[in-house]
Amino acid sequence: MPAPKLAFSSLPPRLATPNFVVGQEADELEQAVHDKIRETARLLFEQSGGTPGQDEANWLQAESEVLRGNVNVQETGTWISLSASIPDASGQGIAIVVRATRVLVWAMQDKNEQTTGDKHAEIFLATNLPVEVDPASAVASFRNHNLHLMIKKLRPGNAVASQTT
Repeated sequence: MPAPKLAFSSLPPRLATPNFVVGQEADELEQAVHDKIRETARLLFEQSGGTPGQDEANWLQAESEVLRGNVNVQETGTWISLSASIPDASGQGIAIVVRATRVLVWAMQDKNEQTTGDKHAEIFLATNLPVEVDPASAVASFRNHNLHLMIKKLRPGNAVASQTT
């Protein structure tokens, strides 16, 4: 019997399924991002010669260095749609934390893009949402280095889903 024929002559595009993290794991990821920003702000303080009074400026600069902000957010009917191009992400092990008004994404840089000892081997994206959402309704995909996320808006009067479970 001959081998079955493939319907397509080329391999499908690289597809990965991001993981949603909740509870303790989500809290730990958020704390890791906070710690990375704090460490970067401390380094900026030291690089400036320890000049006092620059705490807020150092923190904001550290946030801009650690967090990527290229997340496109759109409201459509009862849903919030987020998309982000992450050209240097490997797509493996992407973790997403969805809170009522914020989304945090963690990914690893593609090994082909990394340099030895690269301090930016981790990729963090974060964005505040314009309305409250139901974190349990979130769905996501990662294909061809593009992250797509859909989250249902909370209707007025509905309680925000618990973020500490």
